Amino acid sequence: MTGLGDNIKCPQCGGAARVVWVSEDKKTLAVRCTRYHSQMSPPPTKFGAHAQTKTKKGMVFLVTRTEKKQ
Repeated sequence: MTGLGDNIKCPQCGGAARVVWVSEDKKTLAVRCTRYHSQMSPPPTKFGAHAQTKTKKGMVFLVTRTEKKQ
């Protein structure tokens, strides 16, 4: 059972990540990765349709747990 503060693999890159939030029903986790990930910034607007990507460290991903059948 994964709990708050546990170290797990990042769902995006497989690197080191830490659980920073667990839902009340314990089915959803928020995981903060220690590596850099790409994000769109700024979002496209009517003044500029050319969105650019930039990298950011410490991205948070929501992960839904699935029950493993035994």
